[in-house]
Amino acid sequence: VYTTHYIAKNITQSSMVGQAVPSVTPYVANRHLIKTECFCFENQPISAGGEVTMPLSFMINPKLPEEVQVVTLSYTFFDITEDASSNTVASIN
Repeated sequence: VYTTHYIAKNITQSSMVGQAVPSVTPYVANRHLIKTECFCFENQPISAGGEVTMPLSFMINPKLPEEVQVVTLSYTFFDITEDASSNTVASIN
């Protein structure tokens, strides 16, 4: 198991909620990357001007094809503040 941390900083004057979306290359490595803990599993609140350290723990399946020498895992971090604040449960009568 490998563990690393990503850091996100909110450079705005407003609190926000972010969501990280992963990308794995080469594509064939995607099914061999096993994330046991990832900040991408949950929304990430960040205060105005704040900084968060976000953990990632993962394993690489030993059945990864031999021709794959490098696996790159990257994240795109989206501001979902509006969606997160309007996400309410509707009651059904």
